[in-house]
Amino acid sequence: MAAIGSIRKHGVLLLVIIGLALLAFILGDLSNVTRTFSNKYVMAKIDGKKMDQQYSKQYEENTALMKLLQGKTSFEDNETYQIHDMTWQQMLQDQVLDKELEKLGMSYNNQMIEDFKENMLASLSTQQPNQFIAQFANALAQQVGPENAMAVLSNIEAYANNENAKDIYNAYQALVRFAVSAEKSQQYFALAQNSVYFSDPLAKQLAKDNKMSMVSLMTVNPELTAFQSLKPEVAEKDMKAFYNDHKKDLFTVQDKNRDINVAVFPINPTPADLKAIEDSVRKDFAAFATAPSIAEYNISKGNAASVDSTYYKESDINLPELDSLIFKSAVGSFIEPFTYENVKWYFGKVFGVSSRPDSVLVATIELPFKTAQYKEAPYSKKEARLKADSLRQAIVSGQTSIFAEQPNYLYGREQGDTTFWLPERGTMPELYNNLLTTPNGGIYVYKAPNGYIVFQVLDRTQLIEKRQFVLYDYDITASDATVSALRSQANQFAASVSNNEELLAAAAKQGIQVVNGQRVPSMAANIGQLPNCRDIVSWSFGDDVKKDAISDVFNINRMYFAVASVANVREVGEQKYKDVKDEIKTMLEHQNKVDMVAEQLNKDLASGGMQAVAQKYSVALTDSVMLSFAGDYYMNRGVDSKAIGKIFNLPANKPTAVAGNNVAYVVDVKEVRDGQVSPTLVLEKNYLQNAVLGRERNENTLLGYLISQTKVLDNRVRFYQK
Repeated sequence: MAAIGSIRKHGVLLLVIIGLALLAFILGDLSNVTRTFSNKYVMAKIDGKKMDQQYSKQYEENTALMKLLQGKTSFEDNETYQIHDMTWQQMLQDQVLDKELEKLGMSYNNQMIEDFKENMLASLSTQQPNQFIAQFANALAQQVGPENAMAVLSNIEAYANNENAKDIYNAYQALVRFAVSAEKSQQYFALAQNSVYFSDPLAKQLAKDNKMSMVSLMTVNPELTAFQSLKPEVAEKDMKAFYNDHKKDLFTVQDKNRDINVAVFPINPTPADLKAIEDSVRKDFAAFATAPSIAEYNISKGNAASVDSTYYKESDINLPELDSLIFKSAVGSFIEPFTYENVKWYFGKVFGVSSRPDSVLVATIELPFKTAQYKEAPYSKKEARLKADSLRQAIVSGQTSIFAEQPNYLYGREQGDTTFWLPERGTMPELYNNLLTTPNGGIYVYKAPNGYIVFQVLDRTQLIEKRQFVLYDYDITASDATVSALRSQANQFAASVSNNEELLAAAAKQGIQVVNGQRVPSMAANIGQLPNCRDIVSWSFGDDVKKDAISDVFNINRMYFAVASVANVREVGEQKYKDVKDEIKTMLEHQNKVDMVAEQLNKDLASGGMQAVAQKYSVALTDSVMLSFAGDYYMNRGVDSKAIGKIFNLPANKPTAVAGNNVAYVVDVKEVRDGQVSPTLVLEKNYLQNAVLGRERNENTLLGYLISQTKVLDNRVRFYQK
């Protein structure tokens, strides 16, 4: 605990160093669900407990974590959906595991979680750090540098109430939750595995039943052209019987969803639009090339902002080919207009060059002063300024050294937190430029928002060429006239149809693309492969929207217009026969066709061998395939269990076609080996253990079962709007 004693201490310098990096997080806030919710509705309940605030908080934290780990400042709609889904699944899992562990007397209280956090942080100084905190530290290091990342983590609790560091702290909170969740899961499933007992008779029976068969095998797809003439029929009574047999396992909806068809009208620029955009770019470039200065050109275009004075090294420039273009051009040369992936036009100018170090080694003393956010600071602003001036004079005159003084100003931090390499990227430009003009050994005092910082420059990296440039960009988009024409076309289309069937027919007749979304969940952002569909999905789950509803025209991010229809509505619970009749018919027709294909293949085998059948249908014939009666799909070359049961009842050396769930198999059994019982039954019991609990998919199955037994109310769609 003593080694982590500095965790809750506050440092002024760290706020300065990470200030620029944090700006990206603040600008990229995606917390759509953290607005004030209507009291009329509950967003989510788990086992009767209202989860609105907890969900909003965890979503905000998870968003901050994903930004950090992925190095992003914003997300596409489909990415925010993934974060929503991750948040919801984590909440469900935690609630279920907490309930199950509590039954076993293993509740996680706040003190246990605090101890877990400290142990996790402490593991960073070991050879085997906690994988979660290690990943977090690596991602943070990409933002602020390795040494600064460690300094931030050592003081992480100090940022709990600091608005400027809100996203860093939220990301850390999410990380802790993930780590604790993993710990709970590991403990629960370890207990579940150890609580299962497999008897010797059961293990022996498994061994005897687990026969092995050496076969020649080929797989035949019923959708081959050769079978197009086969037209399976399904009787109404068979469909009803199938429904009654499977309504609880196949036709009970756990999470409500919709089938949605979307007629798409892409908003693409016409050739006339492309010509107009290029003419505008070249006209502006001509004006730019003859302008007295960049600043005056900006003013003439209504942009009074100052010219970016940032220096970039070649590796800082991410636009393909622009890096070499800038660094191979003479200073003062223009960057001629060019297009990038038909998305943007660019032009610009290289206007500055300098050989600069990429980072500076500094030693620091922090003198924090009292502010509204930092009332526990040791100095007033005036006292801190006087102390900074006094230290500068004493160090410059040789009366003392910065290293001799540092222990008096650590405020609980480690000595190593005060000496580090300060990179140019991620450091405030004003601070970095002043450090560059300070000679090695020199002193510079910087006034930060929360205090004064005394810097001594110790060293700097080798000089590297950096350049200044300005770049103007122009989007390649459809004109207002083109957009208006497309909107009119979409409106006319929407007015001409009144149900899903009419939408599909009209789109086919007019050559309009339709995207089909099957079982779209309420929080989805995409429909099939169509992105940015959040508005359409939200509409489809409206209280008044029923099957066959037709939407108004959606304008999706100026990318396309869309008209949607609801092809099917699935609410939570057991579906009615009439609502799944078509789905059952499709399933049974497919299965009947597989049976018909197997029957046809057996006729072909009667008049020729397996090789002839393989040639007729252009399918691969594989010899010496070992199948296991108790093996699963992956162990048996993709042969499904329905077919396996039939294959192990086939006579030897008699090629036969059998129907599986989705395809037909042609099999020639060459050898069958009886199952062998091992002397200690260890192999058999290990197999049973893996089959029941040992594999991840089985753990997920168990977790899914526990969740299915939990009372859940999911109204998040009401609150997640664009």
